[in-house]
Amino acid sequence: MSNQQPSLLGDESAGRVARVLVDTPVPHLDRLFDYAIGEHDVQVGSLVRVKMSGRRMNGFVIEIAEHSEFEGKLAPIERVVSAVPLVNERMINLGRDLARRNGTSLAKVLGAMVPDRHASAEKSFLSHWNRQAGMPSPGGVGTPSDIWNFFAGGAALLKRIGSGESPRAVWQLLPGVYPATLEPHPFVDLVRESLNSGRRALIVVPTAKDVTQTARVFEDTGWKIATQSSEDTKYRRYKTYLEILSGGVDVVIGTRSSVYSPLPNLGLILVVDSGDDRLSDPQAPYLSALDIAIRRSHLEGAALVSAGMSISIAEAQLIQSRWAPPLVPDLEVMRAKTAQVQVPDDFDRDREGPAGYSRIPPSVQSFIRRSLDEGPVLVHVPSSGWVSVIVCDRCGQGARCSYCHGPLRGQADGSLSCMWCDRPQVGWRCNNCAGTKWRSTRVGSARTAEEFGRAFPGVIIEMADGDHPVQEFTKTSGIVIATPGSEPVATEGYAGAVVLDASAILGRPELWAPSEAIRRWMNVLGLVRPEGKMVIVGVRDQMIRQALIRRDPLGFARRLLDEREQLRFFPSVCMVAIDGDRKDVDSFTSELTVPKRCELVGIAPRVGRDVQKTFGPDQTRAIYRCPWDSAQTFIDSVRTTQIARSMKRAGAVSVRVNPSQLI
Repeated sequence: MSNQQPSLLGDESAGRVARVLVDTPVPHLDRLFDYAIGEHDVQVGSLVRVKMSGRRMNGFVIEIAEHSEFEGKLAPIERVVSAVPLVNERMINLGRDLARRNGTSLAKVLGAMVPDRHASAEKSFLSHWNRQAGMPSPGGVGTPSDIWNFFAGGAALLKRIGSGESPRAVWQLLPGVYPATLEPHPFVDLVRESLNSGRRALIVVPTAKDVTQTARVFEDTGWKIATQSSEDTKYRRYKTYLEILSGGVDVVIGTRSSVYSPLPNLGLILVVDSGDDRLSDPQAPYLSALDIAIRRSHLEGAALVSAGMSISIAEAQLIQSRWAPPLVPDLEVMRAKTAQVQVPDDFDRDREGPAGYSRIPPSVQSFIRRSLDEGPVLVHVPSSGWVSVIVCDRCGQGARCSYCHGPLRGQADGSLSCMWCDRPQVGWRCNNCAGTKWRSTRVGSARTAEEFGRAFPGVIIEMADGDHPVQEFTKTSGIVIATPGSEPVATEGYAGAVVLDASAILGRPELWAPSEAIRRWMNVLGLVRPEGKMVIVGVRDQMIRQALIRRDPLGFARRLLDEREQLRFFPSVCMVAIDGDRKDVDSFTSELTVPKRCELVGIAPRVGRDVQKTFGPDQTRAIYRCPWDSAQTFIDSVRTTQIARSMKRAGAVSVRVNPSQLI
């Protein structure tokens, strides 16, 4: 980046100058400012305190120069905040790349990379800091998992990583790999080969529970393992970051933000279940772990493996473009190693009469009773609570909160509360017809557990959801009622699984609904014994039914990708969303220079719990569509318009490239 003028004039200091990126969200200040170093010990990556426009602010030293092109007097660096340089050249290069490709600021990306400083953690780290980062531990020799025998190209992948190459692959897993229960585990084989090539490894998983389960398979390896998750304290998060940065860690296993982990000499990035929305940042800079891993793999020359029980549309695009070949078992192997999947259709349900269309048909109840003789049964429901979706009994309109207009949920005692703000709704009336009575359209996990308690007396019923986390179900028999992402692992696998209310997700209008449904249900399938069976109730789409019965997520993802190409939606094109108050979005779009072949799809109001209320009462989104060869030009134009509007203090908007709601 070229030299910039300083933000503040002060006493002139001779000697070198630091080019500082000040931590500010203001778009037109996303550039480097020159400050006099003076007597401070400053390096590239140092966190420093500087003055800008009369305010003291933190910033990162991005460059150090022998002199400044600015002819006036430079303001001095007031102090060095951290004794440890917190970012390095690799992180800065990655940050610049991600910022440009996603129409955001470098300061926001670096802010996502570096955890908040904790003085006590830094002091503890400095007491044993060795400034000379050593080589990673040797991987050694181990017995590879038998699972590799079921993948054509699996042995070649390991060999290439071990020889120092950087292959890429989209890996469809078999049960026991994720969640991690196999011994020996194939993740260990991948990491071993990376360490044997003299390079470190990074594993990114969706949840803290996954971090614990994955770390368990590395316990006896003797390697230096660091874990990172949202459950870490600020002290632990910052100290772990410093240990990783210093080169004192061989393998990092963590949740979404760990994809930024500053491992020196990175050789392998393994992203698990990349389609999980918990691997996408809901806050600026709104990046997904897979997108970051792809760019980091390219910039740092690291191998990249994206693994999961299902294949996302983004992964299917990587396969189709030949950027990453598929590592997928044959369908015969998939059928032999996974449980049978049964998806009753209308003919099957007609045979049972009216009861066949009930929430839990008699045939499903009989299946659960038979399966309980063999072991535990997992019942998958789409949402937690008592009654998760309610509507007015008179007009059928969805019940909404009187304060924030979020959807309401019902409790066992008949009371109502908001799913967004949790406010109780006393004396609720329908906004449409003023009706006071409501009825449920979707039953939550709590009510499901009560219903199963009555239907299966004497059977252990355990509930697993966000409010009742369960790591592992150790009993030999029983029913586990679980919501998506909360399914516990059974000690020897589930004898059977039932997915209820499949239409709850398949009936959603979002483009991602079919892909997300397959992802959730394939993850459930991975928890069932190969000799068991899984029943999914409520699927009417024939294409989805066949994909589930065949256990062919790759074929299904390819079909969805073909549809996206015909409709001209992501990932066949780049989608850019401009969010803000209506008047600001309108003025922004009028000022924006749109390259040829890019088009404005439309401007529409926004509703939902993820809407940024800071942008005014009339929330609006403008959506643009660009072919990939024009996308960067358009994103640069969006950023230029943002900066120009920031300089004249026009209303702010938020920019999101390929937001998750559109993919």
